[in-house]
Amino acid sequence: MTVSKPQLRAKALSQRRALSTDQRLSFSLEIEKRLLEHLKENITETHHLLTYRALAEEVDTTTLFETPPCPIYAPRMHGGKDMHWFEITEGTNWITGSFGILEPENGSDWNHEHGSTILLCPLVGFDRSGSRLGMGKGCFDRWLEKFQNRIDTIIGLAFSCQELPSIPVEPHDIPLQTIITEKEIITCLTT
Repeated sequence: MTVSKPQLRAKALSQRRALSTDQRLSFSLEIEKRLLEHLKENITETHHLLTYRALAEEVDTTTLFETPPCPIYAPRMHGGKDMHWFEITEGTNWITGSFGILEPENGSDWNHEHGSTILLCPLVGFDRSGSRLGMGKGCFDRWLEKFQNRIDTIIGLAFSCQELPSIPVEPHDIPLQTIITEKEIITCLTT
């Protein structure tokens, strides 16, 4: 029996919601530590880091914006559908945008021609082949469809409880190369 994406999303969200606030904080710090170690081995001064501002139940990315390992960018939603990435600096003004997420009001545009780019992707569920379930709005999927050839590495950040045995893949789905949890760094299998 095939399990649908909405069923898998509900299961993964339930498992993520079952984490206590203290667990989320502790696990997020461990994920950030693993991420920074991974980036240190794989990043140069020419890299750009595109990352999200987390919802309350997601892996927290706040400290990445406080001490970025390289130029860092965050998305701003336009019309609740399209993402536009702005560089984050000390002068960035944050506003509450689509879906109640903090978004940069201003900043220099991300330009894929100015260096290598690593994308940190939020997710609801994942499997070891790199398949990703998002919130179901398709924001990252639509953006990646246009820019996947401009991204050098796509890394998913998740709690280990969000792992699923298998996620159905659709033609527009773009796999993650790496997933970082509080327990491990997963190099995704390709199918």
